[in-house]
Amino acid sequence: MEQNKTNPPIIEQIKEYVETKIKLYKYIAIDKTTTIASSVIAYAIIAVLGLFILMFATITLALALGSLIGSYWAGFGIVTLIFIILAVLVLVLKAKYIEAPLIGFFISKFFKDNSK
Repeated sequence: MEQNKTNPPIIEQIKEYVETKIKLYKYIAIDKTTTIASSVIAYAIIAVLGLFILMFATITLALALGSLIGSYWAGFGIVTLIFIILAVLVLVLKAKYIEAPLIGFFISKFFKDNSK
């Protein structure tokens, strides 16, 4: 059986196709991973800046309350109680208001179609 010199055999074509598909899936995985990583890094920077803002705002609030009450330790105690209440609320409501949106965010980033 004589093979045509211009057309490679079907097995070679299949091997090239599979190798190309594997490369494509690697590139898609790299794209998705870098997209998610860059989003996480950007949000982490925003979170750190937000924590600094929150820290200085609460120190200011504690000093202001302490000045109004006449006792700085009482002002810091009131702010601490506010944070304890917020922590309990977050613990109770985390599944609905924190975990679900984060899961949705990562799923939408992972399955986002970049071909459009």
